[in-house]
Amino acid sequence: MSAEFQRKKLGYFFRILDLNSNGCLQMDDFSEMVEKVRVRLNYEPGSKEHKRITDKAVKLFNSLVKDIKPFSFNQVTEDEWVDFFLKKVILSGDEDTLDDYKELIFNFMFDFFDQNRDGFISKKEYEDFYDIFGIDRAYCDKAFSLLDKTQNYKLSRYDLMTAVEEFFASSDTTLGGNWIFGNWESEPHVAEL
Repeated sequence: MSAEFQRKKLGYFFRILDLNSNGCLQMDDFSEMVEKVRVRLNYEPGSKEHKRITDKAVKLFNSLVKDIKPFSFNQVTEDEWVDFFLKKVILSGDEDTLDDYKELIFNFMFDFFDQNRDGFISKKEYEDFYDIFGIDRAYCDKAFSLLDKTQNYKLSRYDLMTAVEEFFASSDTTLGGNWIFGNWESEPHVAEL
């Protein structure tokens, strides 16, 4: 497995989550994420839907920070993020840990963006994902097409789980899952809402 390829993808994903682009993941990034989702999906402040996405974002942030930097619950740098995932998750050989993190990230993404709760991510829901995270929409069609293995114009849980696994665990640069978050060789946050 190419550690450099993995390092680039992990850094890119970190920068997607670092919505304020300050080089650290903090609760502010996840609060901003929730607000962008709330506005984009027209959730009323304090509504059941708003509370649900807030709870998911807080849970993800706390889980990540607790595992990556257990004695400092306020922020994680890109280097700490990449080193943790590369050494403790991807290259460790511990399949259970890798599966736990793939599942954590997959569930967060799927639950956040399956807006109508039909068990699929539609093209529109996937486009919303790109817009909320500021991922260049120029790559959205390509990514969706690569991930939609059955070509039924929606992504199943299996499609997305496979893509998350390919993104985090594979060193094969040709796999479609490498495109789940857009072009990992570019910089995120080029598109604005």
